[in-house]
Amino acid sequence: MTLRRLLPALALLTFAPLAHAQGHGGVARSGMGQGEARISSRSDVRLSMESMPGTSGAAVGALGQRVGQRMAQIRGCYETVVEENPTVVGTLRLRVLLEGRGRPTVEVDRDGVNDAGLVRCITRELTQIDHDGLRRPTRAVVQLEMGNTAAAGAERAAARAQEAAQVTIQIDADGNATSSGGSDDRGVRFTVIGDGHESAPVVQSAHRSLLTVLPGLMDCRRRAGRRGQSPEGELAVTLLLRDGRVPSARVGRSTVESERARGCVSRVLRRFQQRAEASGRVRVRIAFAEAQEVETD
Repeated sequence: MTLRRLLPALALLTFAPLAHAQGHGGVARSGMGQGEARISSRSDVRLSMESMPGTSGAAVGALGQRVGQRMAQIRGCYETVVEENPTVVGTLRLRVLLEGRGRPTVEVDRDGVNDAGLVRCITRELTQIDHDGLRRPTRAVVQLEMGNTAAAGAERAAARAQEAAQVTIQIDADGNATSSGGSDDRGVRFTVIGDGHESAPVVQSAHRSLLTVLPGLMDCRRRAGRRGQSPEGELAVTLLLRDGRVPSARVGRSTVESERARGCVSRVLRRFQQRAEASGRVRVRIAFAEAQEVETD
């Protein structure tokens, strides 16, 4: 029997948010609603279960309750990643196979989050579920939908900035090709400085690569404004570009008050998505503007 044919027979178990489930019993009373709780004020993980051929809806429901008991740890996996990179969102599907004796085997069915560390952390948590008394064999797909409001806002702002951005090359007083860009709210701005007027292709390539990590840089500024600190300041970065490869970066001097700003920006610049279209070295100045409201949490 195929997976699709099993779904109408309660093979698909979707666990609604706890706030909704409490008024209807069932999920809330089983404890599965815990799997829907927010991991923070801006992040959310939603759980659903699907049976695989040969596994009944009742068996999936029993397994699903045990998975729900590990959701606090799974949410913790996501929260840790989001703290460094809020752009990690998407759907992760994992096959949980409970066969023979011992702990379940967990295999990736579809990775829509593209973060190896997150997948490893969640896989480890799923192998730790309480499996005593569960029917064997039980085979099911755990689907986790992960999102956060910071990513949504940053992606929208970055998309608008990238759509509007035309890499305009200028020549500075020293004869170097330069370009400027950043977020459309001007919270994050960057200036790329090449080596001589013939470095325009390298500057253009670096500029485009920086646009791909702009949401992460915006989150670094947000985090730099926590606990009463001002996010305002500038960071000096050196980018090395090799045609056809992802650029590498080294973060140098920082005037941002938060000591964590350099580390945050360094991590973000390791996630370039745009391969270089030219070879060379450029200097980058990344500027964080003062926040209208400094975060306190």
